[in-house]
Amino acid sequence: MNTINFTDIIKGKFLEEFSAISIQQMLIAIALSFALSLFIVFIYRITYAGVSFSPSFAGCLIMISMVTTVVILVITSNVVLSLGMVGALSIVRFRTAVKDARDTAFLFWAIATGIICGAGYVTISVLSALLLGLLFVLVHAFGSHQKSGTYMVVARFDRDPQVEEKLSALPGYRMKNKTMAGTSTEIVAEVRLDDAGMATLEQLRSAPGVKEISVMDSLAGSVL
Repeated sequence: MNTINFTDIIKGKFLEEFSAISIQQMLIAIALSFALSLFIVFIYRITYAGVSFSPSFAGCLIMISMVTTVVILVITSNVVLSLGMVGALSIVRFRTAVKDARDTAFLFWAIATGIICGAGYVTISVLSALLLGLLFVLVHAFGSHQKSGTYMVVARFDRDPQVEEKLSALPGYRMKNKTMAGTSTEIVAEVRLDDAGMATLEQLRSAPGVKEISVMDSLAGSVL
């Protein structure tokens, strides 16, 4: 009576399905993922509306797309490894806060691109990237009146009408709070900042009598 060796069956299945992926196929998938992730970073850069562009986040988009491609390549080629990866990835927790909802959209775009490239759908990956890129640009162009983002500015200075006048000249200026104590004044205002607005704040920060100028995003994270 022949005994069935399940270990040999699983091992044979492992080697058989793993060999189904050629080196050429793997390199093409990773290269395509890299090229499309560069396109995602390009769209992210030209539609970015914040004060300080983060190169580290742009690099993160590229790495996420390529790593996702590798994971999908393994999952689609081997049933045994796919089960192990599902269990391993289920315990991963990401605790980094995403300050802008648009950043989350670009993260999902990079992940989706990695999945499609890893699954081998070259045409779909290229066409979907071009279409989504066009939609992002159109939404940015027609959905926002200016390329500048809205931020909270906190200015502390010795009482000086000229400083208040320059602050009020910033685009979209809306005063939220004004505190006067002795000769000191603190103004909290909402403004829309672009490169010109940031240059104005840099000049004000070095002006005599100005103690501090802080720029904060919607989550009150200081960026200046």
